[in-house]
Amino acid sequence: MRKTMRKLTPWWLARGLIVAGGWHPCTGRVRNRIPEENIEAEYDWEFTEEHILRLKELGITLLMGQFDRGLGDTDQAEDQERARQQCELCHKHGIRHGAYLANTVYYESMLKDYPDCEDWVVRTFDGRKHYYGGEQTWRWVGCLNAPGWRARMKRQIEKAIQVVGTDLLHFDNLGAALEPDGCHCDYCQAAFRKFLGNKYPDARTQKRRFGFAGLEQFRIPHWFMRFSPPWTLDRIQSPLLQDWLEFRTATVTDYIADLSAYARSLDPKICLDSNGQAIHGNNGGLTQGRGDNEGQAAHVDCLWEENPDRRADDDPRASFAAARSIRTMLFARRLGKPVVTSYRDEEELAYNMTFSGHPGINMHWGYAEPGRMPLNPAQPGVADLLAQYRRHTKLYTPCAPAGRVAVWRNQQSLLQINFDTHLSAAVIEHMLFTQRIPFSIVQDSFITEEGLRAFDLVIVPDVEFVSDAQVRALTRFVEDGGGVLITERSGMYTPEPRIRAVPAFAGLFARGFKSSSGRLQETGQTDEFKQFAMKEGTGAPACVTAGRGRAAYLPAIQYVHQPRAFKSGYNAHYDGIDSRYWKEPYNAHEIVTTLEWLHPGLRPVQVHGAPELRLDYLTADDGATVVPMVRLGKLDGSRDAPFSISARRAPKESALFVPERRKAVALEWTVTGNRVETILRGIGRHAVVRFI
Repeated sequence: MRKTMRKLTPWWLARGLIVAGGWHPCTGRVRNRIPEENIEAEYDWEFTEEHILRLKELGITLLMGQFDRGLGDTDQAEDQERARQQCELCHKHGIRHGAYLANTVYYESMLKDYPDCEDWVVRTFDGRKHYYGGEQTWRWVGCLNAPGWRARMKRQIEKAIQVVGTDLLHFDNLGAALEPDGCHCDYCQAAFRKFLGNKYPDARTQKRRFGFAGLEQFRIPHWFMRFSPPWTLDRIQSPLLQDWLEFRTATVTDYIADLSAYARSLDPKICLDSNGQAIHGNNGGLTQGRGDNEGQAAHVDCLWEENPDRRADDDPRASFAAARSIRTMLFARRLGKPVVTSYRDEEELAYNMTFSGHPGINMHWGYAEPGRMPLNPAQPGVADLLAQYRRHTKLYTPCAPAGRVAVWRNQQSLLQINFDTHLSAAVIEHMLFTQRIPFSIVQDSFITEEGLRAFDLVIVPDVEFVSDAQVRALTRFVEDGGGVLITERSGMYTPEPRIRAVPAFAGLFARGFKSSSGRLQETGQTDEFKQFAMKEGTGAPACVTAGRGRAAYLPAIQYVHQPRAFKSGYNAHYDGIDSRYWKEPYNAHEIVTTLEWLHPGLRPVQVHGAPELRLDYLTADDGATVVPMVRLGKLDGSRDAPFSISARRAPKESALFVPERRKAVALEWTVTGNRVETILRGIGRHAVVRFI
């Protein structure tokens, strides 16, 4: 009889990602600021066995070390040999090693070995080479379409795998150059025309899109509009600009796919992670070609999260600061990918463990430039949490979402609309998070008949661009017993795009369905930058049953803050929906009541009281249900929390795990109707309930 081979759990899931940093080479540290007097000695210490032994003592599972910052081979040779020796020391002491790869060129160094490297970098619309940013004028940004740049990066990947022997490749800054400095080089011009030709292959489709046929003379549009720069736009209306954003996003995706495939061809077991594919509150597709989070994340094993959404906010309704990365974590967890982010204290560490299943990287022990900082003792509470994680790693990873509620983040809507769709999704997500309703964030690949089978309720938050196939999939989902909540202007456009003559979801509702709408109309002003304004029409609420399921439409979410209420400062000038917008809307009760009608099983687990507590709802590798939780904000000691699950009988096995106790505590249950209840005793910052 043929034996079934048990699938091995990858090391980054089996042990979890407890990370230490040190990826800036000394050159970068010296060039970036006025350096400390002993900076070279601090850097040298990071490559000593004493350093590695300290990381082992701290329980570190991965050291993210320096490897490639974009210098020439000659100047970088010493640091790359240090990386090899450091990797050897890590392996000697049971720690995995990661190699950092940047996307920039230190041109003063690179030109010495590669005089042709000027052909590898971003050229702006006016012929300038694009610098990395700030005062870092010595760093050019690589062009993702330049064959020479891709060949150079593959040489670095080969060296990291075959010479250094690294376990992980960390691709930093994976994105295109920030507009209006996007690349207009000959490689990008040719690739863009090819993209247009593939998308509009004949005279009919070209004329329908651009008004005439023939793409031979098309060029990349530039965003240097003196009186109307890209950060002033609320939405992208021009067909060519829309296609340029899609092309930039496709370029970033293709670049990640190409480098990842090459790395795996050298070592199928290599772990790959990228920085840039997280979900933030701005239009990453507009700014840096990061408009397809799922498509780009598909080619890596982990996501790195450096979220800029930590905004000062003294409103009593403000989101907890520790929860800034909730979107990336719930999105990645549905894809089965860990998220690595930093923590500054035990609150943020407990949050990371709860929603990512991985501790991440402790800022107190150093980040990109640790020096001797790992010698610092852990912050209060951190050591106990890490000890809990090491004792019970299988409570955290690998685990999959068990909740059956999804919020759909549609790629095209988030790419071509700079605020409205971002605001709708973010506020709905924040409300679910605050209400302790387990949910996942999904993108377009899930909006198929097959993908929707994982859910009982799907929320469509102001998704303006919806295809006929997606409408059919959601309609069938409802007819088969699912619930769908549709909000605001969802379905106003086809993906082509064209404004629909009939609302996309009218077929789900009774005769007379009225959806919210919007279209640009001339204002009569002589100022060409104010020639058109959006004229909006308000729809009417609707709730229907269809087949075995239910659908509801809400024409408005009563936001606490409208777009552009704040100067967000994403990437200098760009605004977005940062954490100050994340507040329950004024009609939150109406929305939650509607969700409960759509899906009576909205809360499969509940904690009663403890309003500061947040939770997730997971399935462990062994089939057990796991409910990790964290109390956010300032605490006044531990507390007892009533806890219930939706069931008619008590679990066969159950236990409560808290970092204050080495051993799990058995739980006693009471059956009350359709719910089974218990009391979680002595919950401090963090706890996990496990039951079968």
